[in-house]
Amino acid sequence: MKAFRFAVMMCVFVAPLLLSAQTTRLRLASVLPVNSVWDRSLKEMASEWQKVTGGRIRAQVRTASGDEATLVRRMRMNNPQVAALSPLGLQEIDESFSVFGIPFLFASDEEALHVLEALTPELRQALARRNLVLINWGHGGWANIFSAEPIETLADLRKAKLFTSSGDDDTVRWYKENGFQPVPLALTDVLMGLNTGLINAYPSSPYAALAYQWYRQTSHMLDVPLAPLFGATVMTERAWSRVSQTDRDAILKTAKVAQDRLFSDVPEQDREAVSEMERRGLTVSAVDEAMASSFRNQAEGLMASWRGDMVPIEIYDAAATAIREFRAQ
Repeated sequence: MKAFRFAVMMCVFVAPLLLSAQTTRLRLASVLPVNSVWDRSLKEMASEWQKVTGGRIRAQVRTASGDEATLVRRMRMNNPQVAALSPLGLQEIDESFSVFGIPFLFASDEEALHVLEALTPELRQALARRNLVLINWGHGGWANIFSAEPIETLADLRKAKLFTSSGDDDTVRWYKENGFQPVPLALTDVLMGLNTGLINAYPSSPYAALAYQWYRQTSHMLDVPLAPLFGATVMTERAWSRVSQTDRDAILKTAKVAQDRLFSDVPEQDREAVSEMERRGLTVSAVDEAMASSFRNQAEGLMASWRGDMVPIEIYDAAATAIREFRAQ
């Protein structure tokens, strides 16, 4: 009897220790370019997770084949358990994330970041409803309009054959309803579209336009930011539930460091990309603040059409409130 009691006591005290010492192996997938600043950030973050948890969390970063819609579907089966998603991938999960894709809604990086912070609780809940956990935000830079001919007004933009992502049917419909000429293509077909004249304009971050060499066919860039490219790293609730609170805290703390580094480095990366493309012949159509305001005023009616159609009313209104708060400072 004494031996039995001793065995029970050992199980009571030792079992938690064994549980805390277990290794949780995670697969962290993305479709981000290998060796890009984002890919390196993920690998550094994964390495830090292993370090700060004493090896209890081991995440293997892999570049997935295919598109993010496929990646999101695979996450529902808990493989991968973690994914770094672009704005398009997040929109596959919940339409709330479309708020950051509204053209010309935000006037500056600082304003967009203020809105992102204000909306984070609601967006975290949107992910939770899909059994996902927000680990950190990512920054892909800002989309600008690159074109073969100068674009300085909405009328100019309506004349362009504008690249849009295939599969994003709502955006294609919105463009058509508002007099634009969208041409849905896979990202891998953009260069072909430019070379054949199928498209002659596209929204892109400067870094991507340089890296993919798209700017060679589009020598003009409108210096009015279209939209911020906010992504996120998310983990399945099933995987998160296997992580102790201590390790959760360590993961989130490390992820915040990676997030802050990206939000600092990526805008500078875009500025350097613009400078490099200018040296190679890119013409930046700079506009003064009065012209930029006029451009946004023309777009205001179009932006409002997203409310309740492509973006949930409560998210759109929360973003509008946060923008007013920022501009009133």
